[in-house]
Amino acid sequence: MITSLKKELLKAKKEHYAVPAFNFDNLEMLKGIIAAAEDQKSPVILMVTESAAKYMGIEYVFAFGKKAVETSKVPVILHWDHGFDIDLIKRACDNKFTSVMLDASTKEFNENVKLTQEVVEYAHARGVEVESEIGHVGGKEDDRNSAGGGYTNVDEAFEFNKLTNVDALAIAVGTSHGIFKSAPKLQFEIIKSVVAKIDTPIVLHGSSGVPLEDLQQAIKCGVTKINIGTDLKIKNAQALRQWLNENPDGYDARKFGEAAIEAVKLEAIKKIKAFGSNGKA
Repeated sequence: MITSLKKELLKAKKEHYAVPAFNFDNLEMLKGIIAAAEDQKSPVILMVTESAAKYMGIEYVFAFGKKAVETSKVPVILHWDHGFDIDLIKRACDNKFTSVMLDASTKEFNENVKLTQEVVEYAHARGVEVESEIGHVGGKEDDRNSAGGGYTNVDEAFEFNKLTNVDALAIAVGTSHGIFKSAPKLQFEIIKSVVAKIDTPIVLHGSSGVPLEDLQQAIKCGVTKINIGTDLKIKNAQALRQWLNENPDGYDARKFGEAAIEAVKLEAIKKIKAFGSNGKA
């Protein structure tokens, strides 16, 4: 079901829940995510990173994503996540993506603004919405590793939002991409301050492994989009290992694929319920 990023996020802000944003790396993960959203009658953001798209084949991703949006029984936002290559971001805009994200968060402020403005101009002209990031959420994202860039400065977030006209803004408040090496400590006061200062929906990246009660507190502070990737990858891999261990002579990819779909679905359902988006489709 076709929808828009900002429409769903503003509705979530008004009704005090967050829209789950799930990364997929293969067809099984995509099917598990959609199955979970339909089971729970939840809107969902279906995300793909550059390296995942290259692995699956960019044209295949365009086709899979477009079909998922068109045939799903719930609102689906097809989102190009953590785009570093502006040419690929523009290709996503030209191939029916609902929204795209430019990640220039490691760049100097003015350079981040300049690059984001370029993407916003191109995307908005084609009816595509844009997310960008101010303050850098570190860890392992896509094929890149980086240290965290500190917390988002509230005044910088306000200025960045004003200059770029983005539709969603990701901020750095203590989360990290990949697997946490120590317990995360979310800076809820920063979230509150940013939300109080700007109307643009706020996004939390690197949320796999964060206690659900902390994510729920972030939602109460005003976060409306929460990104989950690693948690689904782990469940996908665990399901494959278990099936292959239990079926040492098994070879039918459809069978272990079904196990992976179910595992991803169950993990996505857990997140959907925790974020309060169930029944909001």
